[in-house]
Amino acid sequence: MTITCPHCQAETEHKVLDHINVDRDPELRAGVQDLSCFRVSCPNCGETVLAVYPCLYHDMSNQFMVWLWPEEGQAPRAQFDPLAGYTLRRVDSLNGFREKINILERGLDDRAVEIMKLLLFAQLNRDLDVVELLFHELDERTMDFRFVAVLSDGAEQYVAMPGAVYQRMSEDVGAYLYTPGGDFACIDMAWAQDALKLLHELDG
Repeated sequence: MTITCPHCQAETEHKVLDHINVDRDPELRAGVQDLSCFRVSCPNCGETVLAVYPCLYHDMSNQFMVWLWPEEGQAPRAQFDPLAGYTLRRVDSLNGFREKINILERGLDDRAVEIMKLLLFAQLNRDLDVVELLFHELDERTMDFRFVAVLSDGAEQYVAMPGAVYQRMSEDVGAYLYTPGGDFACIDMAWAQDALKLLHELDG
């Protein structure tokens, strides 16, 4: 892959990791979470560059794949058969990539989590200027869902939602919404906005 260094503008070729099977190479999970898998060193000036490129993350144990697809246009369609029971997702950013993996490896329904994020985003933006909201962790003791809100000034604030909200959202999503299998679906807050509107219509 040709990468242009943002510091010195030099163009250099780098070997990139475009497919990660975390069952075969479990150490790569940490490399994704701390972004070291995507950091390359510029041979011209020595600065570290964060390279964003298409990368398929495959977790066989938890039966999901997440495709990081930052490029314009549709990602290639799934060519895997059969993938019964697999969850296939597509994201366009490194933060979304890490977050989606974090959600799915816990066995959570990311559709319910995205609706929770949408509700929380609307609540927080009454007082704060939130530019991004990401799932952080599930508190195993209290079953609270913890999120990190990134503010416009770069500050981060941690907020929580009760697990009961997830249970309700998960039940509604499972009962009323259908996400087609066999292709990499983009389940994000834009999807959640449409889904919540549909749930309100069904409820009304």
